[in-house]
Amino acid sequence: MERIEVYPYQRIKEAPGKRWLEKKREQIKSIKKANRGQWVPYQINLAQIWKVLLTAEVLILSLMSFIMARASILGELLPFMFAFTAAFSRKRPITGIAMGALAVAGLIGSSSDTNIYANIITLMVLIGVINHINLPTDKYWWGIPFVCVATIFLIKSIFQMSSGISFYGEMVVIFESLLAGILTFVFVVASDTVKKRKALSLFAFEDIAAFLILGIGLIMGVNGVELAGLSLSSILCRLGILTAAFLWGPGQATMVGAMVGLIPSITSSIFTFSLGLYTISGLLAGLFRNLGKLGIIIGFMLGTMAFSLFIPETHQTVLGIWETAIACLIFFLLPESFKATVKSVPALTAMANRESSLPMAAECLKTEALQRIRGFARVFDEIAGTLESPGKTGSIGQEASYLNYLYDEISSGFCHQCLHYEKCWEKYCYKTSKEILDLFTIAEKAGSIAYEDCSPEFRRSCLYSRDIVNLINYLFASLRLNEYWKNRLDDSCSMISRQIQGISRVIENLADDYDDKTVIDYTLKDKIKKDLKKMNIKLIDVTPIKTAGAQLYVKIIMNSCSDGQYCENQVVPAVSAALGEKVEVLDRNCPCFMGKGNCEFVLSRACTYRVTTGVAQVGKEAICGDNYTIANLQECKELIALSDGMGVGEEACAQSRSAVRMLETLLEAGFDKSVALNTINSTLLLRSSREDFATLDITMIDLYTAEVDFIKTGSVPSFLKRGQQVEVISASSLPVGIVENMDIFTDSRRMVARDLLVMISDGVLDFSTSNPDEDSTRWIQELLKMVESKNPQLIAEMIINRALSMCKGKPHDDMTVICTYLDLNLPD
Repeated sequence: MERIEVYPYQRIKEAPGKRWLEKKREQIKSIKKANRGQWVPYQINLAQIWKVLLTAEVLILSLMSFIMARASILGELLPFMFAFTAAFSRKRPITGIAMGALAVAGLIGSSSDTNIYANIITLMVLIGVINHINLPTDKYWWGIPFVCVATIFLIKSIFQMSSGISFYGEMVVIFESLLAGILTFVFVVASDTVKKRKALSLFAFEDIAAFLILGIGLIMGVNGVELAGLSLSSILCRLGILTAAFLWGPGQATMVGAMVGLIPSITSSIFTFSLGLYTISGLLAGLFRNLGKLGIIIGFMLGTMAFSLFIPETHQTVLGIWETAIACLIFFLLPESFKATVKSVPALTAMANRESSLPMAAECLKTEALQRIRGFARVFDEIAGTLESPGKTGSIGQEASYLNYLYDEISSGFCHQCLHYEKCWEKYCYKTSKEILDLFTIAEKAGSIAYEDCSPEFRRSCLYSRDIVNLINYLFASLRLNEYWKNRLDDSCSMISRQIQGISRVIENLADDYDDKTVIDYTLKDKIKKDLKKMNIKLIDVTPIKTAGAQLYVKIIMNSCSDGQYCENQVVPAVSAALGEKVEVLDRNCPCFMGKGNCEFVLSRACTYRVTTGVAQVGKEAICGDNYTIANLQECKELIALSDGMGVGEEACAQSRSAVRMLETLLEAGFDKSVALNTINSTLLLRSSREDFATLDITMIDLYTAEVDFIKTGSVPSFLKRGQQVEVISASSLPVGIVENMDIFTDSRRMVARDLLVMISDGVLDFSTSNPDEDSTRWIQELLKMVESKNPQLIAEMIINRALSMCKGKPHDDMTVICTYLDLNLPD
């Protein structure tokens, strides 16, 4: 009994006319009850009726009825008038009478209607039936169209029978009634939207389609209405195309142009040039959308004038240009808030429609992409398995095939012409085979066989023993050479197979990484939009993307500024305030003409630290054999790599340049450091038959945490200076391109602000000392301890100059010094 119960209720707002009629009925009932048995006249309050008729809603509906009565199809069908009246006058008798009266006036004023009496009577009967019948609420959406179809078909069929029925006339009646029923169904949706006072931002696609068809009917109704010789419907059609190009671009503008271009052909049986004119003009207007309103107007005018060349009547061409000019003027005077108002309707915005289905579509695309990527990985696995050598499993069979080959070459080849062939290889076959096998064994062990190594019995019994010894030496030399190249080929195939398997594993790892949660944050998207709108920053679109590594990228599209600095000066502080953390411009794509079109740029979390680098380089020859790269990688990481090719000059430069470029490309593509180094090593191994190698000194700095990874393959030590202390980071490992399975030295440190990192090539240390027991890096450590400057370029030049002075200006090898200074990323 103590349970709480909630009873919701809602006050239903009734139409003014309906409420007035209900009160009148109550008054009449009370009068009849008081004067039972007496006749009581029904008195109508004319003032109340006029009050209803003069409301804005009734006046607008009546005016629209007048226009709809003029909207004919093929000059004789009036489905728009019947459908509009049936949808908007139901259960509203006074409004229905007003709409009917204005519709009759429109019929009388229209010269296109030939059977005016039948249409007037059909309209009046339809208004009476619609306001008399009672349809359940859940059935009126199909009941009203059915009543409309039935009324038109019955009344007009009666008129057909009275004037002489004909097959063509009856088909016209059926077609008009069915078309009116379909339009009634559409207009009922528009009527419900108006009665519910639905906000524009809540419009669904059905509501927009209903009002669009309603607008087409109104444009057809004003067709033929001219102001100073200019067609009002043509001006409205051109204005609609310009608006579509402004809001949605060339595709939708072309579609709208094709739709409104059919209107003159629908209203009459004559095909006009308007279809082609509006379609071409809409396409050109949409293509010039990036240049703003002025560009859209220029594109539309170009289409109009270009198509006007095919119109034979000069007077019509001039009128069309004037109509275009007036439509362009109205379009140019549209307020800037118009576009924002339209974009607030999700169903009107193509971008919003995509975003509503984007999560599901993105998931499907993601699954499909993962399947394709893993399919590529399987293909590489199959290729690797094809190239892989069979290994040791076939060694016994291979030895047997070698023996068969040797026996065949001697018995069937050399001995076949001998006079003692039958005696040796048929009568004493076992004895001869054993003697030849002994010779094979000696040749295999010693590498070759001499005539004196043969048994006396063999030398005595064989007439061509010396020739057989020479043949065996030749055959074994050939087999060794073939075996050598076969092993080289097997090694190359195995190496390529391993490389392909490595690529397959990398692809699978990339697929697994892609499987992590890289998503679009729609909540953050709405927050950024609202916050920037409060700051009066107008955006076209914003897309925040969160990666698996918790990195955030915000892609923004907005109108281009005039100086290219609006994103830095205005948008970056605003987005930083909205996110509560500092962001910076990662990439930008400005249009060719500043201030025209759209600008796209990407924001990311600002790094905690920043680096400043300085490089000094001196070559022993005209071309320096050292190469380096300094690049910004993903996830706010800085790559600094130095490579020294074998030797000096152009050839060494080519080796180091290929190593550095490949390293940068692989790391930027998301490959792991070890995979990148193994790939470079294998590539250098396969480049030629001789040794091609290059040292690699790699440093990767995480600008969020200041963690540094050092990777050294054959490179000289690096130096890390912190205050007055200098730490030497060295390793003993082979360069890339020498051995297949190389050892990679890796080390990690954590730097702090104002640390200095120095990387050098081996040419800086080649001449520093003649005593092998003395530390060749001592002079660099002492120099760095004494340096007080924070300028990395100045420090690099100081080290190079000191090295040149120690070798008296004649370097023994190429010299390169890279200095990197780490500091906090504070605003300038």
